[in-house]
Amino acid sequence: MMPLALHLQSTGNEVLLATGGDAATALRTELAVESVAPAVNLARSSVRAYLLHPQAALRSLSGMADARAGARLFAHINRPMSAPLIALARRYRPDLVIHEPFAASGAIAAAAVGAPTVLHNIALDRGDDIVRETLQALGVRIPVSTAVLSVAPPSLVAVPGWPMRYVPYSLPAPDSVDWLHSRTARPRVLVTRSTMLGDGPDAMLTSLIRAAPQVDAEFVVVRPNRPLERARKLPDNVRTVGWTVLGDVLPYCAAMLDHGGAGSIYAALVAGIPQIATPAPGDRTWNANLLAASRTGLAIPAKRITHQHLTTLVTDTTLAANARRVAAEIATMPAPATVAARLHGLVGH
Repeated sequence: MMPLALHLQSTGNEVLLATGGDAATALRTELAVESVAPAVNLARSSVRAYLLHPQAALRSLSGMADARAGARLFAHINRPMSAPLIALARRYRPDLVIHEPFAASGAIAAAAVGAPTVLHNIALDRGDDIVRETLQALGVRIPVSTAVLSVAPPSLVAVPGWPMRYVPYSLPAPDSVDWLHSRTARPRVLVTRSTMLGDGPDAMLTSLIRAAPQVDAEFVVVRPNRPLERARKLPDNVRTVGWTVLGDVLPYCAAMLDHGGAGSIYAALVAGIPQIATPAPGDRTWNANLLAASRTGLAIPAKRITHQHLTTLVTDTTLAANARRVAAEIATMPAPATVAARLHGLVGH
């Protein structure tokens, strides 16, 4: 959401970001920020959401972006945010409220002050379904949105709304790695894990270490887990780095191996490189299957990744061509600046 917010600010609009946790601290250099979200323990919230609803838990574990199952979890996260957001909206008096699907409390705050609402999709599934189900779980009856923004490339999946180009955003990496900003003689594959995972065992990295010696490619693991960091010896073609801005280094990579999260999926699509995405809970099986269906990547369970899969990833010309085609498609979608001009039409003055 940051590229649109920063453009709105740069063109004379007053923008306030309502968030919480680390984001509230990290983004103060970019925008005015108000912290509205109390500390959230995702594991504890998941237990509370699904303990008495095993069917919903199974649907969430399937990874097929089940809106009703996801709403059970995000209702727990949104409930404590609603009152602070309403209080902020009454004090700030926004002309427009833009929120992402997992922050349905943004729609609640907008309704409290009569402001038009824009749902900003951030993934590859139907955010309006997520908001509708979350509001229902919260016992709130309001319109989902005045307008919807969709960043999904139509050739992958149809997500209704005003189309808007996905623009990667990240704060600068603390330490730039120069060698990642140049090409190598053999293909380089960037490997990235979920930011929600801890430092314990990781099936994707275990499979990578087992398969890498048999693949003619260089593998660079971003933010390795503790076992990998402490390993006495890695395969000769595996290297590790700390926090890295994906959009800066992916143009120098031939492919990516990732956990199937929307941010990683989009980063590789924008860069025009194929990827292996590992199906997992939430929306990650859905995302991985979309890649496989469009032949822009492979959907391989983390424990089953082999050297044959990795070799296909860096040698299959069809995967590479399709990934470049989707990158070109994304580049033709309306820029945030174009969409920002349309947003002004929603405001009465």
